Amino acid sequence: MLTPFDKQRRLQTSKDFLELVGDNIDEICDQIVTVDETWIRQYDPESKQESMQWTKKGERPPKKFKVQKSALKLIATIFWDSEGVLLIDYLPKGTTMNDQYYANLLAQAREAVVQKRRGKLSRGVLFLQDNASVHTARVSRQALKDTDFSEIDHPPYSPDLAPSDYFLFSNLKKELRGCRFVDDNQMKMAVESHFEGIFFGRFEGVIHQM
Repeated sequence: MLTPFDKQRRLQTSKDFLELVGDNIDEICDQIVTVDETWIRQYDPESKQESMQWTKKGERPPKKFKVQKSALKLIATIFWDSEGVLLIDYLPKGTTMNDQYYANLLAQAREAVVQKRRGKLSRGVLFLQDNASVHTARVSRQALKDTDFSEIDHPPYSPDLAPSDYFLFSNLKKELRGCRFVDDNQMKMAVESHFEGIFFGRFEGVIHQM
């Protein structure tokens, strides 16, 4: 439930962004870079709906045993824009995602923009991230300033402003669900293969929808 303050902040953020966009929606959407993290599991069972099978009239459906999600998993941090994925980082086992680690990722993301999106940095990067504590820590804030990215305000409890959740990760999880991977490398290959198969215009369309 949004508080009156949260509602007012969301309203003001929307007004500010509409003012920024003006009549230049294509140009502004081209400037946006966003980031988010997700878990990739070695095995994530299909949902009941996904595992449903057609049966003949009067035939009993096959018996299914309850399957648990795998405890073996990776945290993937993904930076992307209207042209596709810029950087994927997999948090090493035994490592904690803290402000210094994230600060290093921001530096890598800046380099990825320079290498993969010629001229984008000079045109101006509008950076969208959520309000996770690791993103708002002092070290992370300083690292963001060092990238020369301009941050887009992301009010609390704003899932409609998190395109990674409603597009990138939901489709990735759907494709990987039901697959069993033997190790981390196989998981990483599956993730990267998924993103390589996404039509270029799909990324652009989602940024516009946001």
